[in-house]
Amino acid sequence: MPRTGGRATFTVAAIVVALGLASLLLPSTATYDPWAWIVWGREVVHGDLTTATGPSWKPLPVVVTSLAAPFGSIAPDVWIVVARIGAIAAIVLAFQIGRRLAGPLAGFVAAAPLAVAPWWFWNAWLANSEALLVAFVLGAIAAELAGRRPTALACGIAAGLLRPEAWPFLLLYAGWLAWRAGWRDRAAIAAALTILPLAWLLPEKWGSGDYWRAATRAQNPDPGAASLTDHPWLTIVGDFVDMLPPALWAVVAVWAAVAVWALVRGRGDGTPATTGAAPDGPEPARRVLLAALWIAGLGLAWLAVVAVMTERGYSGNERYLISPLALIALAAALLLGLGLRRLPRPATAVVAGAVVAVVAVTAIVDLPDQVDRVFYESRLVDDLPNAIEQAGGADRLRACAPVITSKFMVPQTAWQMREHAQEIGYLHDPPYGVLLRLRIREGGGIEPRTDGYVGLRRLARTKYWDVQAACRPGQGEAR
Repeated sequence: MPRTGGRATFTVAAIVVALGLASLLLPSTATYDPWAWIVWGREVVHGDLTTATGPSWKPLPVVVTSLAAPFGSIAPDVWIVVARIGAIAAIVLAFQIGRRLAGPLAGFVAAAPLAVAPWWFWNAWLANSEALLVAFVLGAIAAELAGRRPTALACGIAAGLLRPEAWPFLLLYAGWLAWRAGWRDRAAIAAALTILPLAWLLPEKWGSGDYWRAATRAQNPDPGAASLTDHPWLTIVGDFVDMLPPALWAVVAVWAAVAVWALVRGRGDGTPATTGAAPDGPEPARRVLLAALWIAGLGLAWLAVVAVMTERGYSGNERYLISPLALIALAAALLLGLGLRRLPRPATAVVAGAVVAVVAVTAIVDLPDQVDRVFYESRLVDDLPNAIEQAGGADRLRACAPVITSKFMVPQTAWQMREHAQEIGYLHDPPYGVLLRLRIREGGGIEPRTDGYVGLRRLARTKYWDVQAACRPGQGEAR
């Protein structure tokens, strides 16, 4: 695999970082899980980590949010930018791997699902870690193809600090490296892997008193989770298929057959058509096919891991399927590029046009709604400090505790109130308390409910928030 020059790599990296920073010019926020990591980062710095409530622990995001915590009010933006840089880097890596192995069109097909899919935009814009996970997985693949195995192992460990589904593949790869290495390198590999149990278990023991709290929390899914269906594994497979348009799956199936046909007919000589080959010279066809099969196998095995975990009670959220889908898309792109090598230009143009059409239709149909939704949530969270201030400030609301809001706004409220997340309630708990009410979805109902509260009065009302309080007699000035 050709190596990218240092200057070109630096230029691409600078553009990726610049785009991540520039994204903050648009309405921006994180969603529930990342906000919990942001709160935990502040608590780590203050020495009072509390993880008894909230989502499952994630080591790598909390490392970033802990480093960002001293920056105060801009700390959330640091994680948001890191997550979006990861999302953009993943798109670039998918393109580069596809292009270098099988030509520019293959690079485009590998990157396109990530660039325009609504689920990718949603998770990347709201700073979930899955896009960053894909960046590390693809980074590991690119490094291995280039012979940079320490870098590949480092990327694999970073992926393992984001999702436990990455562990089996990381351990297999590390074991393969150790088998080929000398004793000194084996010791270094083993030492590097010890970070995984330490980073996942020790902070949970500190924050909740339970080494296994993250696993326990993951097995208590929200209503509607795949694990609560009659056949969780089948639900996972169905969700996986539904994440891409049927037309794109049809392209994958057809071009898998075309690639095999082209390889058999050409006896693996790797002769390129000028349209499909990478400008630096294509990889031999058999190597491309082997890479595609390995990557597809990795994607399918990852999907199987998610399905098995969901059967065992883990939630099986759609975002857990992003990594296997990115791998399958990359493998399909390589097969596409391989098949194009022996096709004439007119046929290549037809295929390129079909791929562009499918991608364009997906973007036009699905993305505008997702953009509206994430921008609404961003404005909602941005308005929260204003609502608290208009209501008299965090101290006034704290004096009339408990503070109650929507379940999905608990960590955001905890951040603004400078509280632990477990100090913010989301259950209906009359007759006293402060209610931070909102529409979690534009046009949806207002929550939390107000019935049963004694002497409830409005303290503030903004475009997105309605703050009401019912204090106990003599409990603060909000009454």
